[in-house]
Amino acid sequence: MSEKKISPEELTVEKLSRNHDLASFHCGDDDLDEFILQDALPQRKDRLNQTYICRYHGEIIAFFTVSADSIKINKNDKKRIGVNYPAFPSIKIGRLAVHEDHKRKNVGSILIMYAVGLALELGEKVGVRFISVDAYQGIEKFYEKNYFVELAECEDRHVAMYTDLEDWTS
Repeated sequence: MSEKKISPEELTVEKLSRNHDLASFHCGDDDLDEFILQDALPQRKDRLNQTYICRYHGEIIAFFTVSADSIKINKNDKKRIGVNYPAFPSIKIGRLAVHEDHKRKNVGSILIMYAVGLALELGEKVGVRFISVDAYQGIEKFYEKNYFVELAECEDRHVAMYTDLEDWTS
């Protein structure tokens, strides 16, 4: 039996605030659950990132964080875009999690599109060319499906990936 996909029109996205009740949010990853419950608001206060929550029929079913970043891309992509900078401005998706009851319903992909929209909007005011993410190993296929390519393996259990915002506008 296939899961019913959720459409973007069925979701609302807003900045996380102290007024949000996150007690029932569980994505199945203790690190991500702990982050949203304990670390997201203090890190925002310290201007390290901004966390957005996603609602479906009023229930919080997902979240993601974004922050400033800079990445060094591969030589082939530098040739493709015709710019040879040592590092490029990007927006990092630091955390992205979907409630365990709503996985495989298109929510994660919709949130990536929302992050792309944020980056494109910001790009009208400051330079930003890429979106980066340090994907958990085993999740790379999800990001590849959403137009990310591997940049490098990171420490721990992550794979650095990025997507070119120009690919989203053409």
